[in-house]
Amino acid sequence: MQKDEKRKLWLKERAGIPAEEKERASGAIFEKFVSVPEYINADWLFIYVSMKNEVSTTDIINRAIADGKKIAVPVSLKNRDMFFAEIKSFDNLVKNRLGVYEPVCGRDAEKMPTKNTVLVVPGVAFDENGGRMGYGGGYYDTYIEKYKVENTVALAFECQIKDSVPKEEHDRIMKKIITDKRIIVTE
Repeated sequence: MQKDEKRKLWLKERAGIPAEEKERASGAIFEKFVSVPEYINADWLFIYVSMKNEVSTTDIINRAIADGKKIAVPVSLKNRDMFFAEIKSFDNLVKNRLGVYEPVCGRDAEKMPTKNTVLVVPGVAFDENGGRMGYGGGYYDTYIEKYKVENTVALAFECQIKDSVPKEEHDRIMKKIITDKRIIVTE
């Protein structure tokens, strides 16, 4: 099966998770995430705003704001380019052309990752070696490489963990993957 066929199949599989199961699993992932050292020691949380069938990031963002952490969410540009801009709430986020909620701002609002920044990475599927299949745009792999981001954490439902995901040279490895059932450490 080709990479694009696997992506479609795995997205369909994730979409088939019942809503109440997604909610329960997202809650379990939230509890694990806020207890890991990466989160506890983070000054900045660079995190996507969840959509469709992804693990919910809403409670994580709200908790991080309450914990006094700074939050930045991605703003997607063209050619696999994106930057992260600070938000203090969910107010003023708008849906972009890809259906992703992001702030309306220019590159001058860009925040740079530091050694105490945790980058929460979305994905379609992962494996126990930290391999990740994204949505096919290459945005996160490009960002991780460009800014040499160390603390990469992926959030996934247990069914998103596969025996292996297709890997290419440009694909970046996740340092930690948190599911509703376990925490996979790849270092």
